[in-house]
Amino acid sequence: MRARIEMELEDTPGQLVKVLKPVSRYGANIQNVVHKREEMTPLGRVPVTVIFEVKQEGRLQKILDEVKEAGAKITRVGEEEAAVRAVVLLVGDIIGTDVRDSLDRINSIKGAKVSDLNLAIGESDEEHSARVIIWATDKEKLQSAVLKLKEIAEEKNLLVIDPMG
Repeated sequence: MRARIEMELEDTPGQLVKVLKPVSRYGANIQNVVHKREEMTPLGRVPVTVIFEVKQEGRLQKILDEVKEAGAKITRVGEEEAAVRAVVLLVGDIIGTDVRDSLDRINSIKGAKVSDLNLAIGESDEEHSARVIIWATDKEKLQSAVLKLKEIAEEKNLLVIDPMG
């Protein structure tokens, strides 16, 4: 099961580590952490979102309990039991062809989202490679997102290496 926890943390050193420890302790695999320190809440707290996979449903509640004990104010919890993902590699002038446009076009597909993009910049201004991770609520939406990425890549003269997972 894929879970998403949105929370608020005190703006003091070590708070993020405290709330991530239970996720690790119960064998969950962290997919993404968004720590928005520049967007403090009205109470002066830091909004944080953690997305992770946990294999046993009972462990999610234990994680939530320990995250609260660590001092986090949980504002929202979501579960995506049927989430699927694909990992795709792109090669070419990714930056010069407006990576934001590419991401926005993929993210416009309802039920699919680029959750991670790791960019490696080569020796020239036009040599880049990127690992793109796309999550979707079902296989059909994932396939639509991957096809959209391939369409964009063809339009922008990028090489696509098909899904690896």
